Amino acid sequence: MINLPTLRQLQYLLNLFETKNFSKAAQLSHVTQPTLSQAIQEMETLLGTKVLDRTKRKVVTFTPFGLDVIATTQKIMPELDAMIDSARQMQEPLSGVMQIGIIPTIAPYLLPQLLTPLQKHFPKMNFQFTEETSDNLIEKLTAGKIDIALMALPFEIKSLNHVILFEEEFICASPRNTFNKSQRLSIHDLDDKKLLLLQDGHCLRDHILSACSKVDNDSDQPLRATSLQTLIQMVGQGYGLTLLPEMMIKQGVTPKTVDLHYFGKPAPSRNISLVWRDRSYKKTNIKAVIKTLKKTL
Repeated sequence: MINLPTLRQLQYLLNLFETKNFSKAAQLSHVTQPTLSQAIQEMETLLGTKVLDRTKRKVVTFTPFGLDVIATTQKIMPELDAMIDSARQMQEPLSGVMQIGIIPTIAPYLLPQLLTPLQKHFPKMNFQFTEETSDNLIEKLTAGKIDIALMALPFEIKSLNHVILFEEEFICASPRNTFNKSQRLSIHDLDDKKLLLLQDGHCLRDHILSACSKVDNDSDQPLRATSLQTLIQMVGQGYGLTLLPEMMIKQGVTPKTVDLHYFGKPAPSRNISLVWRDRSYKKTNIKAVIKTLKKTL
């Protein structure tokens, strides 16, 4: 019988790959650093081939074979986790862990509405929420690290499933007296104005650039912010104008130095959506949670 690496050894190796640090990998694995190092050495002895290049002592470097082991482990671990979770669900349906990812431009405004309904309808589920940019959520969905993503479309979601919950319009936030107060804008009213955007990685940035037909290049770099809260403060200080999602405006967080203007039809918008992968052992739980989220939102 062929001797195979244990799942624990593979998980230690995967944690080391993700952290690139033995101490952090040990903490993530809930073991001591010597225990983790020994387990990886035992796996190398078992395989007869090195997975780590130890000639570079200050940097964690994987051999080409080690990278192959990582690639295989990344494929099988989500399936094994899902299989274990599926066995638990067969014993007790609508239970277990449910990982939900949310983009930062949605989380502060919709997450408070979700917590009570989810806890009420699924008291035996352990909901864990992750706030990430859209590209990171898609990567984590594909890898099986989260189960559902609440995000805004359009965005490239590959072969994942999705359902649109609702369409949300953008509202123009400008320094006081930039436009007539009662004026409904067209997107062309923004053509000669300085546009403030979130930094790279936020899909809201891409949605605004697309709506305004702005070209993001080295010759015309707009000012960038790290969050919507920073963005609205920059507008209030007169640095420029921006587009904000309607859910933020409803929170009443805009300073008195900012004017808000709705757009005439067709208004720029985004689609608030749920995204999930079809091949999941948690399919029954995912569908039940999605049904509740659709009713709630």
